Amino acid sequence: MNTALNPMVAQLAAAAPLTPAAIADLEAAIQQAHYPKNTELLRIGQYAHSLYYIEKGLARAYYLHADMEVTDYFAMEEQFIGAVPSLFTGQPSAKAIHLIEACTLHHMKAVDFEACCTAHHCVERAARRMMAMALVVEQSRIEAMRFHSAKQRYEDLERQYPGISNRSPLKYIASYLNTTQVSISRIRSGVQ
Repeated sequence: MNTALNPMVAQLAAAAPLTPAAIADLEAAIQQAHYPKNTELLRIGQYAHSLYYIEKGLARAYYLHADMEVTDYFAMEEQFIGAVPSLFTGQPSAKAIHLIEACTLHHMKAVDFEACCTAHHCVERAARRMMAMALVVEQSRIEAMRFHSAKQRYEDLERQYPGISNRSPLKYIASYLNTTQVSISRIRSGVQ
């Protein structure tokens, strides 16, 4: 068996062991593409059809509230990004996916992923484990928004996305942390 797995498949295999047949089916369905900085991978109102894995680059999912962009989450190297509610419901996406940096992405159509889950229980198990971990991360974020100071939320962001403060515009970070750019500048300079 080829030990150089597609990185998207390797992430799934890290969550649960995959059979050689499952690996072959997944790799046959995955494509790689390069996109320039500031590409809107998905616009608000479009239907999501694919799952994305970032090999290189930085992206964010955002929505509009009162005509302002609010960053919902970031994704960088070795992380997935997608409009999950739209994929599951078949409804137009309330969120957009914006590439902050030029990105190398691996992507797979959701219907192909579902077919792999149906054909291979091990893929379904890996996906379930990854979804459970994503829920844990999101629950921690909700608790941080309720109970942590802006400084603590900023420190959590830096732990979760190492180096992001040097890669993302401050306005995206501020909206993600539900604070202002001025507050983030003060946190960075040690003046609160």
